[in-house]
Amino acid sequence: MKLIPYTYESLKRLTKQIHTIRVLMEGNQIWTEEAILADPIQQALQPNDLYVQRDFSEKDLHYFQIDCSRTDLTTMYDYKECDPGTTTLCWNTFHIITDERGNPFIDIPYPFLSTILKAHYVVSIENGTS
Repeated sequence: MKLIPYTYESLKRLTKQIHTIRVLMEGNQIWTEEAILADPIQQALQPNDLYVQRDFSEKDLHYFQIDCSRTDLTTMYDYKECDPGTTTLCWNTFHIITDERGNPFIDIPYPFLSTILKAHYVVSIENGTS
């Protein structure tokens, strides 16, 4: 079971949108639980003091937007603080710039980041804030 806890923020500047996505990963790999968890929020996230704002799945990937108002991110490692090759859970930060239609200016390094962007783009359209 692959877990993708993440935070998401965006900022609009003129005709560009700057997206900041922080993903909790095992070093530079997706967090993988060996067992299939019946309730990953209760069994994996809450024991790590991660509180979920919303969640969704695509194929074998389970996405969890973390509620930053309830989760103390300062107690967790940032990727820059970890040794290369680590399997420690740490936050990796990605900045993605898109045009007004949501097209990125450079290639997105991981496919799961595209899924997060698409999920937030759909929510912004539904809320009338695109």
